[in-house]
Amino acid sequence: MKYIFFINCLCCLALFSCKKEAAIGPPIDVPVDYVLPQGDAPAEANDKIKSLFDTYGSYFLYKFTQKDFLWIPSTGGGFSKIDTAVLGNPAYTMDMLNFLNDIWLKFLPDDFKKDQGIPYRVMMADTIKQFRVGFPPGREYLYFDYKVVGKSITFAGMNASLRTMTSADKVAKRNVLIGVIWNYYIQNKILDVPSSFYDISDYETYPASPINAANPENVEAFRQRGFLPSSYNADGSVYEWYYGTYSWPQAKSNDITTYLNAILTRTDDQMASYLAYPMIKQKFDLLVNYYRSKFNIDVRAIANATY
Repeated sequence: MKYIFFINCLCCLALFSCKKEAAIGPPIDVPVDYVLPQGDAPAEANDKIKSLFDTYGSYFLYKFTQKDFLWIPSTGGGFSKIDTAVLGNPAYTMDMLNFLNDIWLKFLPDDFKKDQGIPYRVMMADTIKQFRVGFPPGREYLYFDYKVVGKSITFAGMNASLRTMTSADKVAKRNVLIGVIWNYYIQNKILDVPSSFYDISDYETYPASPINAANPENVEAFRQRGFLPSSYNADGSVYEWYYGTYSWPQAKSNDITTYLNAILTRTDDQMASYLAYPMIKQKFDLLVNYYRSKFNIDVRAIANATY
C-alpha cells in the first residue's frame, strides 16, 4: 500500500509540473519623470541637456514646478513652502549650462559624474527667493544663489547677467557654489573626509583667545597648531572660527570646513603665506592628494581656474 501511495504522489507531482505556466503579459511602459527636450531653449541647449541625461542619467531642467523645486521624499517643514524658484528665460539656458560646466562639471572625471557626481535633478532658475512675513514691500524677500533638496540642486542666475559677468564675478559665484556642491557630496556620502585629517591637530587643548588681528601672538599660535581662518575678505582681513571656549566643541567640523573652503576656492598665491606653517601644509596637502588619488579630482585646478 505504501508503494502504491508513493507512485500516486509521483504522478501528481508530474501532472502539476507539466501544467502550462501563465502567459506573461506585454511589457509595461515606465513613465519618465521629464520629457526631453523641454521645449523653448535653443536647439544647442536642448541637445546638450539630452546628451547629459543620456550619458549621466541626470536631468538639467529649465522648466519645472514648485513641487519639483521643493520635492522631499518625506514630510517637509512648513517654512520650506515659502521658498520660490522663479523660472528663467529659456534663451539663457546654454549660457547657464556653460557656466556650470566652467565652474564645476569639467573638473569631474566621467566615472564620478556617472556615479552620483551629478545630482538626479539640476534645476536652473532665474531667482530663488524666500518670503519674509511682516516685512514691507521691497524688502519682503531674501534671495539665494542655490537650494539643495534631497538629490537635487537648484541654481539661480539663469538670466542676462550671465552674459555680462566679469572674471571676478564668475570666481566669486564659483566660490559660493563649489562649497555647496562639495557639502552635498559629503552629506550624501558621495565623497568623504579622510579620518587621518583629524589626527594632525590637537582638538583637546583650548587655543589662547581671542583670535584676532589685535592679538598677533594668539593668531600665530593658532596657525602653528594648523588652523585656518573661516573666511577671507577682499582687503586681506579674515574672520576666525574660534571666538573662545564656547566655540571649541565644534572644532573638528569648523576645521574641515575651513580646509575644504581653502582647497576649493583659494589660489596658490592666496594660500602661500598659510602653507608656510608646516601643520597647515600637511593638512592641506593631505586633502588635495586624497581627492586626487581616490576620486581623480584635482581640487587645486578648481581653485586656480580663471575665466
